[in-house]
Amino acid sequence: MKKAPNYLAASLCTLLLLSGCGPGGGPEAQLVGVYAVKKNGALRELVKIERQGGRYIMRDKVRTPEWSEPKMQMQPVTRERWNRITTESENTAFVGVSSDQLAIFKVPPGWQKNSFKTETGYFLFYSQGPVEAYKL
Repeated sequence: MKKAPNYLAASLCTLLLLSGCGPGGGPEAQLVGVYAVKKNGALRELVKIERQGGRYIMRDKVRTPEWSEPKMQMQPVTRERWNRITTESENTAFVGVSSDQLAIFKVPPGWQKNSFKTETGYFLFYSQGPVEAYKL
């Protein structure tokens, strides 16, 4: 008779552990998808963020018309890293993933820093600075 509560407790613990490992991930999971940039007035697919296991990876169409093999692993962006990348001192709401070479962010539409302003609320950040992105 005492075994039933033990089985119930073990089942509940297992369920709680597995629920944290699901495909949902943290808030950065909303960044999974395809992003385009405007080139000569037309949208061009450029970057794809995917979640494989517990990692985020990036593919691109920089040199080919098809998606590349996974190029880099991306990590969720902390507030400290956000402040370093954007030199922002405000408490802007953001979600981001980044590697050493590229970051992608979701911020409130209309967010502005210096001469850059995002209308869509999405932008890529790389060595040349920020670029407006369009989530498809």
